[in-house]
Amino acid sequence: MNDSRSRALAVLITELEEFKIDVTTYFSDAEPQAFFDTVLTGKLTALAHFCKILGWSELSQHLNSSVPVRCTAVETMELVHGFVLPEIKRLVAKTEIDSVPSPIDWFWQFVHPRIKALARPRFEAGFFGDAVETVFKETNDAVKLIVRDQTGKELDGHGLMTTAFSPSNPIIRLNSLVTDSDRSMQQGYMEIFAGAMTGIRNPKAHGNLNPEPRRALHLIALASLLLYQIDERV
Repeated sequence: MNDSRSRALAVLITELEEFKIDVTTYFSDAEPQAFFDTVLTGKLTALAHFCKILGWSELSQHLNSSVPVRCTAVETMELVHGFVLPEIKRLVAKTEIDSVPSPIDWFWQFVHPRIKALARPRFEAGFFGDAVETVFKETNDAVKLIVRDQTGKELDGHGLMTTAFSPSNPIIRLNSLVTDSDRSMQQGYMEIFAGAMTGIRNPKAHGNLNPEPRRALHLIALASLLLYQIDERV
């Protein structure tokens, strides 16, 4: 529900909650009775229109059958307060909850696009091990392509990573390698890349393991980080 529509509906609900009828005056004098009937008819017609727009057809039909109000404002308001407004509030709350992204949806917003494209369909289908294996194969292939283009060598896995990210003679430089911190970072990521191939990609590929969903997301996030590091190389 957009903000302007939500505000207008909230105002109308408040007006109906605060709409009071003096029962004695209503039933003893035709003039105030006509006034209350007319005002209530207008508010209920507007509410029925909102319900129709929002797809709440049953409520819309129910409200339309109650208008125009003719000498029944007291009984109609009992129904509005007892059923119609609580039901609308329930539906509004449900709509707002349904529109909030789940934590999993939030997670995918931060995942590298290539990793997301490969992992998300597999993860959502329940193939957690396949999702993990696929993204680390993609990480391996991304490094392999760079090394092949620059050296002509066909390497793979752990050896590929130690060659590609070697602090002493890197093919893929993650920084300028001027300071000790730069070289430590290069060394550290070399070990992470190599360890990921040995400890994650190979066991998944050879052992047909299927991690539980939370662990799978942790591993997918690691593959995403590694691919972003490749993209940000100097």
